[in-house]
Amino acid sequence: MPQRGSLFLWHGRALVVGPGIDSSPHAHFAMQLTFGIDKPFRVRLGKEGAWTETRAALFAPNQAHQLDCRDSLLAHIFVELPQRQKTLASQVEAGYERQPAFAPVAAAIDAARHGALDIDAAEGALQQWLACALPSASTPAGYDERIGKALAWIAAHPAEACTGAQLAERVHLSESRFTHLFCQQTGLPLTRYLLWTRLLDAVAAVARGENMTQAAHRAGFADLAHMSRSFRATFGVVPSELHKMTIAFKPPGG
Repeated sequence: MPQRGSLFLWHGRALVVGPGIDSSPHAHFAMQLTFGIDKPFRVRLGKEGAWTETRAALFAPNQAHQLDCRDSLLAHIFVELPQRQKTLASQVEAGYERQPAFAPVAAAIDAARHGALDIDAAEGALQQWLACALPSASTPAGYDERIGKALAWIAAHPAEACTGAQLAERVHLSESRFTHLFCQQTGLPLTRYLLWTRLLDAVAAVARGENMTQAAHRAGFADLAHMSRSFRATFGVVPSELHKMTIAFKPPGG
């Protein structure tokens, strides 16, 4: 029987452990770290980049990339960086797996692949992995509290339709100033950030036991086909892959 994957999901963060899934070229708002558990995998940046074999990779937010990982076991973390560093760059041959501090992360990944990891331990492993790969990522400079308030509102209302004008009013900015500042701070236009949030909400709905159609409507998509197109464009795989995973979800404040 094929091994089931494990998905641990928090708002803005995810840890995925399980059989590798070949992807189409795609990009997303999250920073992605990928580790080959049992052997190297192949990766390339963009649609025309050269293929590189590696055990560890880092993909910057909005960086198009593609994985070739047949018959491999992989672990990934996805982390939103609302105030991402301007200097963050993708590394197709990252070296974090060779750091001594990565050893407990590898142990946690091994526990996850055998179904013996709870969500709190998974969160600790994610934080330790991030510290190994990008220790300064969690302490950005120049954060604007007005954008922080907008992001917090979006996180609390993931399926609620909202516009730049409405969010701007909430933080007492003009719409033009808000949308410019939002893109400057997050590295992503508001519409794409909202799409990412809705996709996470759909995954959370599946984790709670809803079917794909229910999850799509819960997250504010017009229908399942709309969600499926958006999911594939964002993660490079179809959302039906979620049915092959054990999903653990921790809501904000949980």
